[in-house]
Amino acid sequence: MLYEVDVTIPKALDDRTRRFLAAVQGSANRVVRFSGDGRSIVVTVEVAGMGPADAVRGAAGEVARIFPASNDEKYGEPRQL
Repeated sequence: MLYEVDVTIPKALDDRTRRFLAAVQGSANRVVRFSGDGRSIVVTVEVAGMGPADAVRGAAGEVARIFPASNDEKYGEPRQL
């Protein structure tokens, strides 16, 4: 199965973070897209080969590697692709 999971990070999306995420998106990471404002960032991660619950854990792990200091994430429901 292939899923997309939204992970919300309580951090402002400034220019520096936007450039960082654009670079991450172009690397081997599974970041599909990102958006945000002055309060939070939503990172959408693609997760393959897992069930719904494992897809959320996989997305959480991916975002933890990108933002290691962030531990207050909020996870959306996995969307099957």
